[in-house]
Amino acid sequence: MSPDAPEGQLHTLGLLEQLRAECSGYRENSSALYYKLDRLLMELANPNLHDIPGNFQNRVELWDREGVHLRWVVAAAGNVSIGHAAFEAAVANWPQERFTLRQGALLIREHPRDPTKR
Repeated sequence: MSPDAPEGQLHTLGLLEQLRAECSGYRENSSALYYKLDRLLMELANPNLHDIPGNFQNRVELWDREGVHLRWVVAAAGNVSIGHAAFEAAVANWPQERFTLRQGALLIREHPRDPTKR
């Protein structure tokens, strides 16, 4: 063993102590960071687009696979014809997804179409 061995071991021990101290600080801060990140992710997941004026009642909506949870408002328009065009464009781009075209609460179109309705 070289004469530097004890110093090398002491240096390694010092590094381990620093690592333990850093991890301890991380443990204390990780909980606060988790809640901050979770809050921001919840805001991003909110399907309500706050900047859409109220007169844009025709909305193309992207739903989860089961059609239970709204994931995203793809388009909003004040004119139903533009809403239909946006709906067709969304379906053409993502045919495997579930979409609805609504005018307020009124369901105008859906993809894929539910055969049990109408």
